[in-house]
Amino acid sequence: MFKGITALYVEDEKNIRDSIGGLLRTFFKGFIICENGLDGLKTFQENHEKIDVIITDINMPKMNGLDMLDKIKEISPFIPMLITTAHNDANFLHRAIDIGVTGYIKKPIDVRKLLDVIKKNVLPIVEKKILENEIISHQEKEILNAKFLAIGQLTAGITHEINTPLTYIKATFEMMAEDILDIENLELRDRLSEDAKTIFDGINRIENIISSMKEIASETNLEKESVNLYRTIMVAITMTHNKCKHISNVYLNNQLYTTLMEHDNIDYIANVQKQRIEQVWIVIINNALDELMKYKTFNDRKLEIFISSQENQIIVKFRDNAGGINNSIIEHIFDPFKSTKVSSGMGVGLNIAQKIVHENDGTIKAYNENGGAVFEVVFPMETI
Repeated sequence: MFKGITALYVEDEKNIRDSIGGLLRTFFKGFIICENGLDGLKTFQENHEKIDVIITDINMPKMNGLDMLDKIKEISPFIPMLITTAHNDANFLHRAIDIGVTGYIKKPIDVRKLLDVIKKNVLPIVEKKILENEIISHQEKEILNAKFLAIGQLTAGITHEINTPLTYIKATFEMMAEDILDIENLELRDRLSEDAKTIFDGINRIENIISSMKEIASETNLEKESVNLYRTIMVAITMTHNKCKHISNVYLNNQLYTTLMEHDNIDYIANVQKQRIEQVWIVIINNALDELMKYKTFNDRKLEIFISSQENQIIVKFRDNAGGINNSIIEHIFDPFKSTKVSSGMGVGLNIAQKIVHENDGTIKAYNENGGAVFEVVFPMETI
């Protein structure tokens, strides 16, 4: 009945406290019981931000109910205050009015009347809380929309500005790489070729970052095609290999990944947007690596990727052994701006990954298993 409300109930007589308190507890979100006025005052002082209504007896040891309510009014002038009493005299009623008591129930207590009085005084609080929550929810949505708009505008400009110099840097360097092959000094040629490979890897990583930023700005618009998901995973591992080799071994279907592995070794064909699916795998792999960095040493870490098919579905699982996803965020891990990282990231990577998966008719979920996190992605298998 009052599931959004927390009440403070103060009563010195144990039998009444147990019977009435036990009954009322079932109606409230929170229900705090105290056995005298002094204890009630102290409890309210410590919890006044979450207590919404007070129900109290009058005659109690250490501090009576009216004295307690008088002190509480100084802290929260507008909190509803209900009294249970056997008093009838005018002096008592005048003081109760002066303090601001909003309702009273005569003893012996009739439970139905007690609930009617509570309902009369508490329902306005419930309605106010509902309205406040709706306002807060609306404001949060407006803030979120503003963030997305700002990020979209920012990333659109950044990707354009970076893409232009990156294009001629890449083209020029490709020509330089060809010239390196003509160097007669073998030692110099090998050294420059190795350096060139490192630079190419860096350029590819920048291109991937730009591509991800385009996802945020919703600029990418690729057609679906028949794609071997096994190959997209191999591409993603290759793209992240420079990071992987310093953090953790990566296993694909129980086979240790090496740069010599065939990219088209197995066929798992789905009708998807190839580059966008590769971005999903890269996001998941990078998240796993970031968590694995915190876990023991290289030899203790493990990132496993499994791809299989079942009942016309292709199932891809990423599993690490870094301790799993914190229970406080696991239900919201795909929400935007819910980054798990302490010092980096905007918290949009997994949200974008989920968006891409859904737009390609797939599903994605996260859960913990055997001391690690698992991200499971399922796509319909293309039938020929």
